[in-house]
Amino acid sequence: MGAIKITRKLLDSIELRDKPYDIWDTEVKGLIITVFPSGRKTFSFRYYDSNKKKQKLKIGIFGNITCEVAREKAKKIAGDLAHNIDPKKAKQKEEIERKQSIMAKDFFELFIQKYVMQRYKPTSIHRSNIQIRKHIIPFFSKKFIDDISRKDIITFVDSLKHFKAAANSCFTLLSVAFNQAELWGYREENTNPCRGVKKYPENLKERFLRNEELVKLEQILLERRYVSRSSPYTLSALWMLLYTGCRENEILTLQWKDVHLEDGYIYLADSKVGIRTIPLNDKAKEVLYSLEKQEGNPYVFCGSILGQHLKETKTTWRKVRELAGVCDVRLHDLRHSFASFALKKGIDLYTVSKLLGHKNIKTTTRYAHLELDHLKKATNKIAEIFS
Repeated sequence: MGAIKITRKLLDSIELRDKPYDIWDTEVKGLIITVFPSGRKTFSFRYYDSNKKKQKLKIGIFGNITCEVAREKAKKIAGDLAHNIDPKKAKQKEEIERKQSIMAKDFFELFIQKYVMQRYKPTSIHRSNIQIRKHIIPFFSKKFIDDISRKDIITFVDSLKHFKAAANSCFTLLSVAFNQAELWGYREENTNPCRGVKKYPENLKERFLRNEELVKLEQILLERRYVSRSSPYTLSALWMLLYTGCRENEILTLQWKDVHLEDGYIYLADSKVGIRTIPLNDKAKEVLYSLEKQEGNPYVFCGSILGQHLKETKTTWRKVRELAGVCDVRLHDLRHSFASFALKKGIDLYTVSKLLGHKNIKTTTRYAHLELDHLKKATNKIAEIFS
């Protein structure tokens, strides 16, 4: 349409076309309005920057702002240009300053909604929520997100020195949060205050079942199936944890559609490490063949509520381990024991890593000493030849 004085009357009656088109304002040089086929009309300001490159700065949408307001904003932009102030860069700087003025408590709420809720599994969401609201937000609540320094992080970690596992878990969350703060523009690049701060060393005691303990445990599980009030699904879930080395949640939420008994594997499309195929040994297949499918329930291990999966096995496990005389064995130690038995049978570390569903073999190297013990025994057998 070319140049014309932009007024409300003009915009209310203007024609719509198949493609967007511009109208230049005759009163303020550089002010334009773009008319879209949908009927939306957007004010912008066009100018040349110091490098003689054409730039376009959005001012607002007609309806949200009036022609008069758009004209005043355009005049301010023109005034900035006259003083060699690039309005686009000024707007970007203003946006950065606005973001960096956000309080830490507000940023962590945003981090929960925009990152934790979108990226984490349900159990991790619950744990992260507790850590952020119980420890992180109360400590940093009075600070701006861009003011938090390495010294603040060290002080925070020190405040949890009597709860080392919680301190390390919160520290990991903070490191991720500050990385996102940089990506989202709430902090300048390469300013993550967690960088260079060390976690507490954790003495993670991994308990492995001995052969005689395994025999006793299997005996107790078998007895409980016939003499206790424990749900057969709970006992079977414990069998599966023992025979597959799976994570508890992988077993509790397992659905029949993912079980391929004839072919001997379980296919998980959304495990902790993403897609995972779990091979089933004969003992695991026996457990699954023995289970009764519950009509209308897609889950293998059914809970007390119709149509839902088993929620936990810890109550039954505490009783079972007490009867088996292994009170110090945690549920997750069944996974460690699976790895231990595999290595004792001469299965290599790489294969054990695959069986456990580790994303990185480095995670499996915690069991390297067990493989070394096996190799020592092997080399001693070879030494017998020489003697």
